[in-house]
Amino acid sequence: MGSGSRSGRLAALSIAIVGTLLLACQSFSAPVTSGGTLPRNVIVPLSEVIRLFPDIVREASTGGNATATGKPKATRMVIYESGDGSRKVTITVDQYGSPRDASSAYKQAVQKSQAVPGFKPVRVPRLGQLAFAGTTTMDAETHIGLGMLDRKLIVGATLAGYDVTPDHVTKLVAVTGMQGAAAKRAAGLGGRR
Repeated sequence: MGSGSRSGRLAALSIAIVGTLLLACQSFSAPVTSGGTLPRNVIVPLSEVIRLFPDIVREASTGGNATATGKPKATRMVIYESGDGSRKVTITVDQYGSPRDASSAYKQAVQKSQAVPGFKPVRVPRLGQLAFAGTTTMDAETHIGLGMLDRKLIVGATLAGYDVTPDHVTKLVAVTGMQGAAAKRAAGLGGRR
């Protein structure tokens, strides 16, 4: 990442954390909107995020996930934030054409995360999937990210502006679990694998 502007370093960090500390659940074939953007209902709504993070009050942005690694078929990113914008919960879903493509992208993302200056792995409970979690602090802003991979889908959740505490890690695990369920519902998979 080297030196450079704060915004450049944060953009690189965003690519490495948001696009890298990933969560994946069931593979699915959700309908893709034009331009390779997954439908909005693939991501959990604000009301679900507020249950775990009551200081989060609004959706700051949504659209395709420009930080996705590899060549996804379609993506979606939603950023939720606190009233003053100092805390954020970012959720991403990236759908790939094959399990091999998703696996390759996931490995690339993990490598990029581990290369971020100050990166430290974070232990999380076993989630039943290939999972990876870590944290880094840059310019006094801490990012905690978690992700999993399963077949063609990578889903990520990242907290920004939160301290790395057992409570925040537990809530991050919970929001990623909710996200996995939301992606399955949106795809109409229910409990299928």
